Amino acid sequence: MKLCINRAVLFIVLLLVLLPYPVQAENEVLSVEIEKGKTEVTLLEGKAFLEKKDAAKAQDICKGDYLVSGDRISTDKQSRIELKLPDESFIRFDEETTFELASVDFDEKTNNRNIDVNMALGKTWANVSKFLGEKGRFAVSTRTAVAGVRGTVYRINVNKDESVVVKVYWGEIDVGAPSKVGHVEPPEKVMKPSTVAGPQPVAGPHPVSMQEWTYIVKALQQIVIRPDGTATKPEGFDLAEDDLIEWVRWNKRLDAGIRK
Repeated sequence: MKLCINRAVLFIVLLLVLLPYPVQAENEVLSVEIEKGKTEVTLLEGKAFLEKKDAAKAQDICKGDYLVSGDRISTDKQSRIELKLPDESFIRFDEETTFELASVDFDEKTNNRNIDVNMALGKTWANVSKFLGEKGRFAVSTRTAVAGVRGTVYRINVNKDESVVVKVYWGEIDVGAPSKVGHVEPPEKVMKPSTVAGPQPVAGPHPVSMQEWTYIVKALQQIVIRPDGTATKPEGFDLAEDDLIEWVRWNKRLDAGIRK
Protein backbone atom coordinates (compact mmCIF):
# COMPACT_ATOMS: atom_id res chain seq x y z
CA MET A 1 0.00 0.00 0.00
CA LYS A 2 1.28 3.46 -0.88
CA LEU A 3 1.97 5.79 2.06
CA CYS A 4 0.62 9.31 1.46
CA ILE A 5 3.05 11.92 2.82
CA ASN A 6 2.08 15.58 3.21
CA ARG A 7 3.89 17.62 0.55
CA ALA A 8 4.76 20.42 2.99
CA VAL A 9 6.43 17.93 5.35
CA LEU A 10 8.29 16.39 2.41
CA PHE A 11 9.55 19.83 1.34
CA ILE A 12 10.87 20.56 4.86
CA VAL A 13 12.67 17.22 4.91
CA LEU A 14 14.22 18.04 1.54
CA LEU A 15 15.49 21.38 2.85
CA LEU A 16 17.01 19.73 5.91
CA VAL A 17 18.86 17.30 3.66
CA LEU A 18 20.21 20.06 1.43
CA LEU A 19 21.22 22.56 4.15
CA PRO A 20 24.58 20.93 5.01
CA TYR A 21 25.78 21.42 1.45
CA PRO A 22 27.26 24.74 0.23
CA VAL A 23 25.09 26.89 -2.02
CA GLN A 24 26.37 28.15 -5.34
CA ALA A 25 25.04 31.70 -5.06
CA GLU A 26 23.63 33.96 -2.38
CA ASN A 27 19.81 34.04 -2.10
CA GLU A 28 19.52 31.24 -4.64
CA VAL A 29 15.93 30.00 -4.88
CA LEU A 30 15.25 26.28 -4.64
CA SER A 31 12.47 25.34 -7.07
CA VAL A 32 10.82 22.13 -8.21
CA GLU A 33 9.55 22.18 -11.79
CA ILE A 34 6.51 20.20 -12.90
CA GLU A 35 7.02 18.36 -16.15
CA LYS A 36 4.98 19.48 -19.14
CA GLY A 37 1.55 17.90 -19.34
CA LYS A 38 1.28 16.80 -15.72
CA THR A 39 -1.98 16.96 -13.80
CA GLU A 40 -2.07 17.54 -10.05
CA VAL A 41 -4.36 15.76 -7.58
CA THR A 42 -5.59 18.79 -5.60
CA LEU A 43 -8.32 17.09 -3.55
CA LEU A 44 -9.05 13.51 -2.55
CA GLU A 45 -11.86 12.28 -0.35
CA GLY A 46 -11.70 8.55 0.31
CA LYS A 47 -9.64 6.39 -2.02
CA ALA A 48 -8.67 6.47 -5.70
CA PHE A 49 -6.53 4.04 -7.65
CA LEU A 50 -4.09 4.50 -10.53
CA GLU A 51 -3.38 2.00 -13.28
CA LYS A 52 -0.22 2.67 -15.29
CA LYS A 53 0.13 1.11 -18.73
CA ASP A 54 3.26 -0.80 -17.77
CA ALA A 55 2.34 -1.54 -14.15
CA ALA A 56 1.33 -5.01 -13.00
CA LYS A 57 -1.27 -3.74 -10.52
CA ALA A 58 -3.07 -0.56 -9.45
CA GLN A 59 -1.62 1.73 -6.81
CA ASP A 60 -3.18 4.14 -4.34
CA ILE A 61 -3.38 7.81 -5.31
CA CYS A 62 -2.55 10.56 -2.80
CA LYS A 63 -3.34 14.26 -2.73
CA GLY A 64 -0.41 16.09 -4.29
CA ASP A 65 0.40 13.32 -6.75
CA TYR A 66 0.89 14.10 -10.44
CA LEU A 67 -0.79 12.20 -13.25
CA VAL A 68 0.15 12.05 -16.95
CA SER A 69 -1.35 11.08 -20.28
CA GLY A 70 -2.31 7.43 -20.42
CA ASP A 71 -3.08 7.09 -16.71
CA ARG A 72 -6.32 5.26 -15.86
CA ILE A 73 -8.00 6.23 -12.58
CA SER A 74 -10.91 4.82 -10.61
CA THR A 75 -12.55 6.07 -7.42
CA ASP A 76 -13.77 3.86 -4.60
CA LYS A 77 -17.19 3.95 -2.93
CA GLN A 78 -17.85 7.19 -1.02
CA SER A 79 -14.78 8.73 -2.68
CA ARG A 80 -14.15 11.79 -4.82
CA ILE A 81 -11.14 13.29 -6.56
CA GLU A 82 -10.29 16.70 -8.03
CA LEU A 83 -7.59 17.26 -10.64
CA LYS A 84 -5.95 20.52 -11.67
CA LEU A 85 -5.03 20.28 -15.33
CA PRO A 86 -1.95 22.04 -16.76
CA ASP A 87 -4.15 24.70 -18.44
CA GLU A 88 -5.55 25.75 -15.01
CA SER A 89 -8.86 23.91 -15.57
CA PHE A 90 -10.33 21.76 -12.80
CA ILE A 91 -12.15 18.46 -13.26
CA ARG A 92 -13.73 16.31 -10.53
CA PHE A 93 -14.99 12.75 -10.38
CA ASP A 94 -17.57 11.21 -8.08
CA GLU A 95 -17.52 7.82 -6.37
CA GLU A 96 -17.27 4.62 -8.40
CA THR A 97 -16.07 6.48 -11.48
CA THR A 98 -13.52 5.16 -13.99
CA PHE A 99 -11.72 7.38 -16.49
CA GLU A 100 -8.51 7.73 -18.49
CA LEU A 101 -6.39 10.81 -19.13
CA ALA A 102 -6.06 10.18 -22.85
CA SER A 103 -4.19 13.47 -23.37
CA VAL A 104 -3.19 16.30 -21.02
CA ASP A 105 -0.80 18.22 -23.28
CA PHE A 106 -0.40 21.97 -22.77
CA ASP A 107 2.10 24.39 -24.36
CA GLU A 108 2.72 27.36 -22.04
CA LYS A 109 4.40 29.39 -24.79
CA THR A 110 1.45 29.27 -27.19
CA ASN A 111 -1.31 28.59 -24.62
CA ASN A 112 -2.37 25.72 -26.83
CA ARG A 113 -3.93 22.70 -25.14
CA ASN A 114 -4.87 19.20 -26.21
CA ILE A 115 -6.80 17.72 -23.31
CA ASP A 116 -9.00 14.65 -23.68
CA VAL A 117 -10.50 12.67 -20.80
CA ASN A 118 -12.17 9.33 -21.59
CA MET A 119 -15.06 8.48 -19.28
CA ALA A 120 -15.91 4.79 -18.91
CA LEU A 121 -18.39 5.00 -16.03
CA GLY A 122 -19.52 7.43 -13.35
CA LYS A 123 -19.86 11.20 -12.92
CA THR A 124 -17.59 14.11 -13.76
CA TRP A 125 -17.77 17.88 -13.30
CA ALA A 126 -15.55 20.17 -15.37
CA ASN A 127 -14.67 23.82 -14.76
CA VAL A 128 -12.77 24.64 -17.93
CA SER A 129 -10.39 27.58 -18.05
CA LYS A 130 -11.54 30.19 -20.56
CA PHE A 131 -8.43 32.40 -20.82
CA LEU A 132 -7.17 30.45 -23.82
CA GLY A 133 -9.99 31.59 -26.08
CA GLU A 134 -10.21 29.57 -29.28
CA LYS A 135 -6.90 27.72 -28.96
CA GLY A 136 -6.66 23.97 -28.81
CA ARG A 137 -8.98 21.22 -27.66
CA PHE A 138 -10.62 20.27 -24.38
CA ALA A 139 -12.95 17.28 -24.55
CA VAL A 140 -14.57 14.70 -22.33
CA SER A 141 -15.29 11.56 -24.33
CA THR A 142 -17.55 8.57 -23.73
CA ARG A 143 -18.23 5.52 -25.90
CA THR A 144 -21.16 7.23 -27.62
CA ALA A 145 -20.41 10.98 -27.44
CA VAL A 146 -17.76 13.68 -27.18
CA ALA A 147 -18.26 17.01 -25.37
CA GLY A 148 -15.86 19.56 -26.82
CA VAL A 149 -15.51 22.89 -25.00
CA ARG A 150 -13.40 26.03 -24.63
CA GLY A 151 -14.43 27.75 -21.39
CA THR A 152 -17.44 26.55 -19.46
CA VAL A 153 -18.85 24.64 -16.48
CA TYR A 154 -20.68 21.39 -17.11
CA ARG A 155 -21.14 17.86 -15.82
CA ILE A 156 -21.52 14.43 -17.40
CA ASN A 157 -23.07 11.23 -16.07
CA VAL A 158 -22.11 7.95 -17.74
CA ASN A 159 -24.61 5.37 -16.52
CA LYS A 160 -24.22 1.61 -16.25
CA ASP A 161 -26.48 1.07 -19.28
CA GLU A 162 -24.01 3.31 -21.25
CA SER A 163 -26.51 6.15 -21.58
CA VAL A 164 -25.00 9.62 -21.05
CA VAL A 165 -26.45 12.84 -19.57
CA VAL A 166 -24.69 16.17 -20.16
CA LYS A 167 -25.76 19.34 -18.29
CA VAL A 168 -24.28 22.80 -18.92
CA TYR A 169 -24.27 25.46 -16.18
CA TRP A 170 -22.26 28.20 -17.83
CA GLY A 171 -21.04 28.77 -21.38
CA GLU A 172 -21.83 26.28 -24.14
CA ILE A 173 -20.40 23.03 -25.49
CA ASP A 174 -20.46 21.01 -28.70
CA VAL A 175 -21.77 17.49 -28.11
CA GLY A 176 -21.66 14.97 -30.91
CA ALA A 177 -20.88 11.44 -31.96
CA PRO A 178 -17.19 10.54 -31.44
CA SER A 179 -16.41 11.07 -35.13
CA LYS A 180 -18.02 14.54 -35.24
CA VAL A 181 -16.45 16.56 -32.41
CA GLY A 182 -12.72 16.81 -33.00
CA HIS A 183 -9.85 19.25 -32.95
CA VAL A 184 -10.74 22.93 -33.31
CA GLU A 185 -9.06 24.26 -36.42
CA PRO A 186 -7.17 27.56 -36.06
CA PRO A 187 -8.84 30.59 -37.71
CA GLU A 188 -6.10 30.97 -40.33
CA LYS A 189 -6.74 27.43 -41.58
CA VAL A 190 -10.51 27.82 -41.59
CA MET A 191 -10.35 31.09 -43.55
CA LYS A 192 -7.71 29.92 -46.04
CA PRO A 193 -8.85 30.67 -49.64
CA SER A 194 -9.76 27.62 -51.66
CA THR A 195 -11.24 26.73 -55.04
CA VAL A 196 -15.04 26.63 -54.99
CA ALA A 197 -16.45 23.46 -56.53
CA GLY A 198 -19.32 23.60 -59.00
CA PRO A 199 -22.92 22.64 -58.23
CA GLN A 200 -23.29 19.23 -56.62
CA PRO A 201 -26.37 17.01 -56.12
CA VAL A 202 -27.95 17.41 -52.68
CA ALA A 203 -29.12 14.26 -50.90
CA GLY A 204 -32.77 14.11 -49.88
CA PRO A 205 -34.05 13.73 -46.32
CA HIS A 206 -32.69 10.70 -44.48
CA PRO A 207 -32.54 9.36 -40.91
CA VAL A 208 -29.67 10.73 -38.80
CA SER A 209 -27.35 7.90 -37.78
CA MET A 210 -25.28 7.79 -34.58
CA GLN A 211 -22.21 8.81 -36.59
CA GLU A 212 -23.75 12.04 -37.91
CA TRP A 213 -25.47 13.99 -35.12
CA THR A 214 -23.99 16.98 -33.31
CA TYR A 215 -25.60 19.67 -31.13
CA ILE A 216 -24.65 22.89 -29.38
CA VAL A 217 -25.76 22.69 -25.74
CA LYS A 218 -26.08 26.10 -24.09
CA ALA A 219 -26.19 27.23 -20.45
CA LEU A 220 -28.95 25.59 -18.38
CA GLN A 221 -29.57 23.00 -21.08
CA GLN A 222 -29.08 19.25 -21.04
CA ILE A 223 -28.79 16.50 -23.62
CA VAL A 224 -29.28 12.75 -23.24
CA ILE A 225 -27.40 10.20 -25.36
CA ARG A 226 -29.08 6.80 -25.46
CA PRO A 227 -27.13 3.52 -25.16
CA ASP A 228 -27.41 3.02 -28.95
CA GLY A 229 -25.63 6.34 -29.60
CA THR A 230 -28.65 8.40 -30.69
CA ALA A 231 -29.40 11.62 -28.85
CA THR A 232 -32.30 13.81 -27.77
CA LYS A 233 -32.34 17.46 -28.75
CA PRO A 234 -31.00 19.90 -26.11
CA GLU A 235 -33.64 21.08 -23.65
CA GLY A 236 -33.74 23.17 -20.50
CA PHE A 237 -33.56 21.68 -17.03
CA ASP A 238 -34.84 22.88 -13.63
CA LEU A 239 -31.88 24.48 -11.84
CA ALA A 240 -33.67 24.52 -8.46
CA GLU A 241 -34.37 20.80 -8.73
CA ASP A 242 -30.79 20.17 -9.87
CA ASP A 243 -29.44 21.98 -6.80
CA LEU A 244 -31.09 19.38 -4.57
CA ILE A 245 -28.41 16.90 -5.70
CA GLU A 246 -25.56 16.78 -3.17
CA TRP A 247 -22.97 16.12 -5.93
CA VAL A 248 -24.04 19.37 -7.63
CA ARG A 249 -23.94 21.43 -4.42
CA TRP A 250 -20.49 20.07 -3.54
CA ASN A 251 -19.05 21.07 -6.91
CA LYS A 252 -20.61 24.52 -6.83
CA ARG A 253 -19.04 25.18 -3.43
CA LEU A 254 -15.63 24.24 -4.79
CA ASP A 255 -16.16 26.32 -7.94
CA ALA A 256 -16.99 29.35 -5.81
CA GLY A 257 -13.63 28.97 -4.11
CA ILE A 258 -11.79 28.63 -7.43
CA ARG A 259 -13.30 31.85 -8.83
CA LYS A 260 -12.32 33.99 -5.79
